[in-house]
Amino acid sequence: MLGLRGALSAGAWFCRALLVVGACAGVDALAEPVEDGELVGPLAPQLPVYVQYLEGRAWIVDARGAETALREGMQVDDKEGIRTEDSTFVSLVSGDGSRIVLPSSSQVELHWEEEHERLQIMLRQGQVESYVRKQAEDDEHYQVLTPVGVLGVRGTHFRVRIAEGETRSLSEVLEGGVAARRVDDEQSAVLVGARQGLNLLPQGELRPVELLPAPRLLGQGGRDMSSGNWTLLLQPLPGATRYRVQLASDEQFLRIRQERFSETPSVNFSGLPVDTYHVRLSAFDDNGLEGMTSVYQILYLPAWRRNAP
Repeated sequence: MLGLRGALSAGAWFCRALLVVGACAGVDALAEPVEDGELVGPLAPQLPVYVQYLEGRAWIVDARGAETALREGMQVDDKEGIRTEDSTFVSLVSGDGSRIVLPSSSQVELHWEEEHERLQIMLRQGQVESYVRKQAEDDEHYQVLTPVGVLGVRGTHFRVRIAEGETRSLSEVLEGGVAARRVDDEQSAVLVGARQGLNLLPQGELRPVELLPAPRLLGQGGRDMSSGNWTLLLQPLPGATRYRVQLASDEQFLRIRQERFSETPSVNFSGLPVDTYHVRLSAFDDNGLEGMTSVYQILYLPAWRRNAP
């Protein structure tokens, strides 16, 4: 893991404010953004990938469609896939150190393309977040394929999502760059740069747009702390239609514990054990694109626990 911190925290603005839960409290000012250095390494086998972390229930799907319960430490090889259930998060690591994170209700298939010696992630449902290690060779060694398009990278941090009930995919680049095009249409290719997003549509011009900035955390609260409820209060962000908050055990967000979506800047969690959490905030624009992220480190300690003798 030495040296991976820069790429794994790509695009995040870090606030090292350690907070204790209680009545709504203020937070320290945001720190300056962390500049991420490039990670360059020799080519290494990218398959099989290994299950580094699992929260919830997920399944390996073989080439015949048979499913086996996923466990940490298992390997997933060529022509195999993963399907996650609700409230599930899976983190995978490939041989070159790249990371793949699948949230709830997602499904992918892994393929090794012999001709170009690259890993292809076929996204069938939901979302995939990729932290791709940059290689010395100037080639696309990692691709995400959706029913609509192809996104190729050399080294970057980006998300790809299939819009539910719609024939389109959305991609947001937090660091680096992504070459995006429609399936079987090389002429449609565009470059999506850092802090940009793209609605990949079957027709029309493909035009990257700027992502929303990262939301700020105003404070936290909750009247009935004995119930385990925890409310995070975000500063309203102009242009945001909804917010996403993720809680993780690690600052790289490979061990995600819970996430919530909210149309208001007040986001509620429940059933959490006492712990220090890394909290990641983001907001969606009216095109459905998820913006940049801010990260806070917060100690969750319910009032009843703090007042206990």
